[in-house]
Amino acid sequence: MDLRPDPIDADDFRVFPRHLDGKARSRHHAEYAGWHRDACWNGRRFERFPEYIVRAQSIADVGHSIDFARRHGLSVSVRGRGHSYAGCFLRDNGLLLDLSALDRIDVDPAARMAAVQPGVSARQLAQALAPHGLAFPTGHGGDVGLSGFLLGGGLGINFRAWGGMSAFNLRALDLIGADGELLHADAEHHPQLFWAARGGGPGLGFVAVKFYLDCQPLPACITGSSAHTGLDRLGALLQAVERADPPPALQVMIAVVPHGDGLQAALSTLAFADTAQQAQALHAALFSRLPAGLVEPLARDQPSSFEAIYRQSEAMLVSRRYRCDNVLTDRGAEAARILAAHLPLRPSPASVPLLIWRGEPRLPDAAFSARGRWFVSTYAQWDAERDDEANRRWLKALYDELAGVASGAYINEFDLEERSAQVERCFAPANWARLRELRRRCDPDGVFHDVRIGRR
Repeated sequence: MDLRPDPIDADDFRVFPRHLDGKARSRHHAEYAGWHRDACWNGRRFERFPEYIVRAQSIADVGHSIDFARRHGLSVSVRGRGHSYAGCFLRDNGLLLDLSALDRIDVDPAARMAAVQPGVSARQLAQALAPHGLAFPTGHGGDVGLSGFLLGGGLGINFRAWGGMSAFNLRALDLIGADGELLHADAEHHPQLFWAARGGGPGLGFVAVKFYLDCQPLPACITGSSAHTGLDRLGALLQAVERADPPPALQVMIAVVPHGDGLQAALSTLAFADTAQQAQALHAALFSRLPAGLVEPLARDQPSSFEAIYRQSEAMLVSRRYRCDNVLTDRGAEAARILAAHLPLRPSPASVPLLIWRGEPRLPDAAFSARGRWFVSTYAQWDAERDDEANRRWLKALYDELAGVASGAYINEFDLEERSAQVERCFAPANWARLRELRRRCDPDGVFHDVRIGRR
């Protein structure tokens, strides 16, 4: 029996869209260039071109697209809302399945659960939950899509108090596999797929079409405090935070930002509490334990909200072109020394490192398995295409050195363009091996593109 895929001719593709509620465009269509350009929010233009782009309008469209791709030997990549620094869903050849129009949210307040489609953004989910007194640890940017964020683990708002990682609040999901079958996966049904969906990242060998989320009570009082110190004291500040061991409901972040002719470490904390007094106590649990004179206070106990957090995060991204990379590390002071050496050499003054205190969360049995008390990510950003290579080289040199103090990495902000061959750094060795074996069993014919750019 000949099992080779059928070749595609013009008639095949003319018939295919008739089965869709959405639309499809081939690479030869006049609208293709615009669809390709609009697929990614990053102003850099990625020279990777799928043969077909499908904008799904229904779950049935997902199944039809996978069937079409499988019959014709095309590898499928999946776009949620396109918030990928590396544009990892843009792959040569194959079929790009765009799920951004699938954005339905159903909230069950009594069960404190939300059923959410993959095109939903952080802001949309927060706005849907708030009237019911509920919240979810979404990404910090309001336009960040839920699907890629969750599948990569999700380092979200108040993540330490709400599960350790956002993906650990996933109760179940609906997915469509390489054979086109719709499945419901949870801890009891298809548990291996459920395991993979909680932090396995892109290229899992299936498409998630609905997430069932355990939600949290919306804190009645969210407040922020801030302080700053010189870049030369960044290592001392990280060590002081480690000694203070802030409570889980206090989120601690440090950005390195321009200040006068130099750089400073800007410390910000967010408290999630029921009362103003509880929030004040959370901030005090850190600030009262910092050595005298280490930081200069700027603001204390200022009212905040999910929307304010989204706007603050979005205000950090001020340019048109971006690259990002990260490590997780237990060696904060050494990471600070490396940052201090490289930051004065950055080609763009807009590039911003961000350090987030993770502590030592308990990790359940899930694909996400990266460890490290500090998340150290750098958002290289600039405007001119002529500066692309200089910024690429600078970010690579920085993270080549930071790799020496890393204990892991967070796949959602891992530089898959530069380091696809090293993506296993984002997982414990046993978890990476388990993911690869699961993909081989679920998608033996390579219907879905691999997580590593450049490989099927």
